[in-house]
Amino acid sequence: MATSPLLTAFNVAIGCSAILGNGLVIFVMTVRRKQFSSFTNRLIRHQSIIDFVSGLVFLLMTGIDQSSLLTMLEANIFTDIICRFVDSHYFIWAVNVASTYNLVVISLERFLATCYPVKHRNYCSLFKIKVSMCVAWTIGFAYALVFLFLHHVSDGKCAFNPKNAKIFEVFVFSWSFLVEYIVPVIFISFSYVRILLVLRHKLDNANANQQNGVLSKAKKNVIITMLIAGCMFFICWSPIQMLRLFLSTELVKGFSAGTVLGAARGLVMCNMSVNPVVYCFKYEHFRTQLSQLARSRFGRHRVRPGEESNDVPSLSIDPIQETAITQAL
Repeated sequence: MATSPLLTAFNVAIGCSAILGNGLVIFVMTVRRKQFSSFTNRLIRHQSIIDFVSGLVFLLMTGIDQSSLLTMLEANIFTDIICRFVDSHYFIWAVNVASTYNLVVISLERFLATCYPVKHRNYCSLFKIKVSMCVAWTIGFAYALVFLFLHHVSDGKCAFNPKNAKIFEVFVFSWSFLVEYIVPVIFISFSYVRILLVLRHKLDNANANQQNGVLSKAKKNVIITMLIAGCMFFICWSPIQMLRLFLSTELVKGFSAGTVLGAARGLVMCNMSVNPVVYCFKYEHFRTQLSQLARSRFGRHRVRPGEESNDVPSLSIDPIQETAITQAL
């Protein structure tokens, strides 16, 4: 079903920004693989891979919505399957929820590393991190299966399934609100609140001024990251949850929900676009590696024969500082 040109342009811009931003993160972390070998960095790169795929899927679905692919369909099993997967935006919601639960995994990994560092070292392994990545994908694709029952081929085109429509609306809203919104908010909020409490406790009990300074910087970094991530998740996901509530309870009537739902879905996609900024570009180690990679590619600050380098020498980091920063970031 075709949408307005303004909404289409908005969706294309969101999809392109998700592809470009996350593509840059993937490129830097792949080229500098040795510098990004920790569990957290592997999860951040996996986050960018999910969001990159999400951008590709969103652009593809935007093109399909603007085309006449889902019109003049014959009533058979093949076209019914296509209708259910495409018109329900199954892949969009599957990948988006997978992205959300990968963020949950990142928050839990940081919680374990900060609050229980010994258990983190003994429990976490590369195999378990890979399993958690697979779990995020599994949750996303299993969750979106419910949307397949809401669409079918009718009169040669895809349409919303009218059978038990009211019951489906209430069930889908409850299911979506729980899986997409409530569960991630609970886990992410719990993880970062506990991290802040632990860092505050370490600040209160620190004896060395040097360690105090490091923990103060780490605490500020965690607070800023938590506030930005929480605000962006709330801003991007709240409108579509409220809209579904209004539609399922018939609090709003007499307007076309297609355009509004499309705009709300595009706003959800914004969360995929801002993740590189929130989780990577505020990550000082990533900025450093990106800057070094850019200088090496464009040939800046290279030392010619007979010339001395004007670069400031790197400063050694005290083991206490390194431990505090690693646990906090």
